[in-house]
This record gives sequence, C-alpha cells and structure tokens, in this order.
Amino acid sequence: MPSAHNNHTPPGLSRRSLLAGFGAGALGLGLAGCGAAQADPSKVAVWDLFSGADGEKTRGMIAEVVEENPGLNVEPTTLSWGNPYYTKLAMAAASSAPPSTAIMHVSRVAGFAPGGLIEPWDMSLFEEFDVSTDTFTKALLEACQYDGKQYAVPLDTHPFISFFDRDVAEKAGVLESDGTLAIDSPEALQEVGTKLGEVTGGPGIAFGYQLDTAQAWRLFWGLFHQTGGEYSFEPGEKADMDIGAAARVVAAVNSWMDDKCMASSQDYPGALSAFNGGRNAMILSGVWELNGFKESVKSLAGAPMPTMFGTPANYADSHTYVFPKNRRMTDELRRSTYLFVSSMLKKGDQWGAAGHIPGYLPSQEEPAYRELEIQNQYKDAAETVVVDPKVWFAGAGSDFQNRVCQRLIEGFRGSVEPQRAIEGMLDVISGIAMQPNPTE
Repeated sequence: MPSAHNNHTPPGLSRRSLLAGFGAGALGLGLAGCGAAQADPSKVAVWDLFSGADGEKTRGMIAEVVEENPGLNVEPTTLSWGNPYYTKLAMAAASSAPPSTAIMHVSRVAGFAPGGLIEPWDMSLFEEFDVSTDTFTKALLEACQYDGKQYAVPLDTHPFISFFDRDVAEKAGVLESDGTLAIDSPEALQEVGTKLGEVTGGPGIAFGYQLDTAQAWRLFWGLFHQTGGEYSFEPGEKADMDIGAAARVVAAVNSWMDDKCMASSQDYPGALSAFNGGRNAMILSGVWELNGFKESVKSLAGAPMPTMFGTPANYADSHTYVFPKNRRMTDELRRSTYLFVSSMLKKGDQWGAAGHIPGYLPSQEEPAYRELEIQNQYKDAAETVVVDPKVWFAGAGSDFQNRVCQRLIEGFRGSVEPQRAIEGMLDVISGIAMQPNPTE
C-alpha cells in the first residue's frame, strides 16, 4: 500500500474507458477477465488489488489453499490499485454480478455497506471453519463493522508506525535497555530526533509528506486520536471536531520540522531514500515499507507509533475480505467462499512476512511468524488501530485524503497557523460531506 499508489479516477472518466484500463491475472488457475470470473457458478471468483511482492505472495497462498482443499475452484483477478478498483467493484455489485468475494480496505467499507453493495458476513458459518470473533483483536474487528454488522473480515492490519536504526540510537544515547526509544510526549520526540540527527549529521527523523495524497493525514489522524478529541464528519452535515486538540497536533508536527529533529521538506521517495541511506535514523511510515528497509538498514527496529498525547493510537488501514451482493450466489458457492476466505486468513503467518500484521490471531502464534523479529516488535499496534472515519467519502485512495492533506501540509510546514489549517480542513470536509453518496 505505498503512498505513491494513491491513484484517483480523473474527472469525467467514462465507464468504457475505465473498464479498458484494468488488467487481470489468473494466478495459474485459469485466465479470467472481470466478466469471465462469473462464467462458472461453482468457482469462487475473488478480486484483489495486490501487485508486486504482495501479488506474488497472494498467488502463492491461493495456490496452496486450492491444493489443500480438493474440489475448491478459485478464479482470481487482480485489478488496478485505488479508485479504479473500487469503481469497478461498485459497478459489478450494482449489477448483482460481482465476484464471490473481494479484497477491500476497511476504510472503504462505509462507502459500500449503506447502499447494499456488500452484505454482512455470517460469523456463525465462519465458526465451522475455526474463524470467530475471538480470533481477531477487538479493535480490528470493530473497525470492520458498520452499523453493528460484520461487513468485513480482516486479512491484516497495516498501521502507520515508526522504524529506527538501533545502532544509531545506541550511539545517540537514546536506546532504552529493552531496545525501545523513550518517547512519551512531543517534547520527548523532539529530543530523541535531535540527538539522532547529531549522529547522522542531519535531521534525525524522516517523514515524507510533501506533494503526497495520504501521509499527512495518516500521521495527523493517529495522533489526533491520541488526544482523545472528538469529531463529527457526518454526511450531509457541517464537519466539526475538537479544534484545540487538532491544532495541538499540527503545532507539534511543525515544531519537529526544524531540520534538526525532523526534515522540514521531504516527499515520500525522499524520506525513504534518506532513511535507507542512513542520512536519517528514524522514519514515520507504514509497515508496507518493511522489506525495503530491511535490505538497507542492518540494525533495523520497529515500534508502534509513540504515544505522545496521552492515549495509545496508531493510524491504520486493513486489507479485508468482503461479500458483495450477488444474485447468482448459491448455498454451495456461499460455503465455498467462506472456506476460501477462512483458509486465506489462516495463512496470515505467510502474509505477515510482507510487513502486515495478520488479522487472524492464531496465525501470529505460528513459528514462521514468531521468527519475524521486527514484525513482533510492532505487532501490538493492532491493539490500538484507528481507521478512517466511517463515512462513504473517506478511505484509501479517496479524494478526501488528498484534499485534507493539502490543508494539513500547510500547517505542518508553518505557512498557515495550526488553528487556521484545521479550520480550512473542516471547510474542505464539510464541502465533501454535503455531496450525495454515489453508491446509494
């Protein structure tokens, strides 16, 4: 889920041109286009948006599931990341001819559930396959609910956390005896970052946010929840939130950006390069970057986002499986779909190798996952995940994230006072919230 992949559907894009842009992958189980995935009602058609290493891992997991379950037929299709994927999925669900199941960021569930494009999962049926409410963290399971119903089951959570170079931290005198960094306030982060920078000869902390469509929001939203501040972003209403608490977060980030504690002007690729190259010794980023960091930072360590405003909270999203509304669904296909999804959840130890925190808790106890040292350093972040507001207009790859980031970036850089930055962000959100939900 790299930030650079936050694609957006250009205004005025027609349905025909949209569909022409999608690619499909059959994962060695029979080539299928988007429509052809529905040709055989006995096959579990599954859509995902995984490319690169994640795509290869997914294909391998699906192949194992098919091999381990004789008679289970799976027809997988991979589509483009971001808004194009969700537009296509909405079109398919609206026509009542969608895939049997599909990967969806949990942050997009609220855009699909109200209009009946997806249906709640039957958790009692999942129990037949050793999947239940007890096999997920409470925070993650609740994040997958809408209006009290379980519209998604989590394959993982991928939070926004901190990575650091343990060797540099030790040289800087900020490494605790347990291998962590003692950061419990904005001032403590300022001190740690500055000391790290004295060793690297530049800013101690990397954070790529310039010209980015999501990073500023990810950092802000997690830290805002640490303050305990309340908000209301309801559709059709003026957006409201604890402006004082939100402004405190923006002011803190701005104070860090003095080119001693934190770089004041980094874009996403620049931050990755600076951390990988040793010019910065800590980075605020997503777990999806783990394997890239491991190749470059020999003494890499990870940790949940430091609790600096009182209440532990980590911004996160989650890859989940959803159950699209499907007029072609039969009892046999339904059962096969539940079997497929539960089988994929149980391979979370493999999925965790990519940096994701497995949603299915028993898979975290598998030897293969327990041997992943860095993943186990930050896996507790799953206990305190905070996802996007449960409204139709928010979520991964959305215009909402892009537009609120523009206001937050002004506050982070100091070109606009913190309170004005938040007020401007609320104006933007209010404008979006007043628009009609296109899925209803």
